[in-house]
Amino acid sequence: MKRTLIMVEPDQPGWLIRIGGIALERNLDKIIAIDRATRLARSRHDSTGHPTGVEVHMLCGKTIAIGLHG
Repeated sequence: MKRTLIMVEPDQPGWLIRIGGIALERNLDKIIAIDRATRLARSRHDSTGHPTGVEVHMLCGKTIAIGLHG
């Protein structure tokens, strides 16, 4: 089953949380954005049983996968 990824990425002046092309929240502090995205991924996995995760796109250009569920 395909994993649903919730993205956290830079979005001046803060950070953005999105799923696919849909922005969920903008202008967040990086740590808050990661925390909210991780909670959303966990909640979505708990309610649907489908695998989820969070990808953080860093300012340096690297992408880090965190908060994998299922």
